[in-house]
Amino acid sequence: MRAGAKGELTYVGATYIGNFMDKELIFDIFDRVNRYLVRSDLPVRFLYLGKLEVGPGYLINIPVGDTHVKGYPLEAVIEALYARLLQELNKDETFPMRRIFGLTTFPLVSRNRYFHMYDKFLGFQQEILGMKIMVLSMKPFESNNRELMVERIFKGVLHELGHSFDLDHCTGECVMNPPATLREWDERPPAYCPSCMRKLQGAVSAEIVLKKGRGR
Repeated sequence: MRAGAKGELTYVGATYIGNFMDKELIFDIFDRVNRYLVRSDLPVRFLYLGKLEVGPGYLINIPVGDTHVKGYPLEAVIEALYARLLQELNKDETFPMRRIFGLTTFPLVSRNRYFHMYDKFLGFQQEILGMKIMVLSMKPFESNNRELMVERIFKGVLHELGHSFDLDHCTGECVMNPPATLREWDERPPAYCPSCMRKLQGAVSAEIVLKKGRGR
């Protein structure tokens, strides 16, 4: 449901890609993000759009050590997410959704052989004609501990969301501080540090004011 005054909230489309069967985990992640945003008085909300279909023909084999794993080309995922966002905009051009976030159950790889996406814990994003496309692979965060897995991905979503509002990497106890190892990521607090939070609040407020000005 699209609740709230259009001019007072910034919406992010939320979807997932792949063969993951535990949809409740996906809901839990985005619900946790929304609850954190409410508690932090940030006028940003994730709006679940359902599963995004990317055909199995896009899957490619990624060499990892002496074996291979299946993964999606990053470019194909970005294109699919952008098309899904345009579909939402075509439904209602006045609805203020200029961001989309995709969780994928497969690793990501780029056609650029110098860009080793599989080695990165965090996600990727791209701006296309003023719209922010964000993607995060769930694969590096997998765990038999469901709560631990949710928290890892939750922090990854916050990290990419921060970048979409032009936050840089942080060196403090913050989700904007990228880890060198998964253990470091587990030790990061599930929150923005006070400095990053102030920057984020300012960026979100400025964007909403700008949108209101365009609407006049």
